[in-house]
Amino acid sequence: MTDAEFEAAIGKVTAGDKTGLRDLYDAYADTIYRLFLGKVHNHQDAEDLTSDFFLKLWECAAGYRPGRGHRCWMMTIARNMAIDYLRKAGHTIPVEDAEMVSPAALTETKTAADTVTEHMQTEGILSVLPEDEQEIVRMHIAAELTFREIAAILKRPLGTISWKYRNAIGKLQKLAEEGSLL
Repeated sequence: MTDAEFEAAIGKVTAGDKTGLRDLYDAYADTIYRLFLGKVHNHQDAEDLTSDFFLKLWECAAGYRPGRGHRCWMMTIARNMAIDYLRKAGHTIPVEDAEMVSPAALTETKTAADTVTEHMQTEGILSVLPEDEQEIVRMHIAAELTFREIAAILKRPLGTISWKYRNAIGKLQKLAEEGSLL
């Protein structure tokens, strides 16, 4: 969904038109679900959080400011919801996740990671990586966020995000070549 399409859909939501929410759900439900699943590691909880996300989106649609990157805004809301859920459930939150963040208007051209994308379909494949690398890989590949958007969401330098991503991909490719991921 383009920024213009998103702005039209969020405008409908703000006006109380449920078709706008349905359009957003159709475009982003899978991405939001995968982000939640990567955080909470439970299908039912991820489904519940996805439903809650779209209810929250209905409530906070008026808070969206055009031109600031709608995917980054939505992923920040989803990430913050996952962190809140984990805190309430009594899970330990990694230090880099402890601070709630706000989105920024940033973009960047994405790079491909075909080997990892193929293997990500297998449950738990990213568990061989440290939690921060798992999150970056999920956000870049599954949620299709750019490195700049990820850097804004995680409040970390762009170079660090890029380096951690490439490091994680390298680890996964090496394990795939060794046959350890199959």
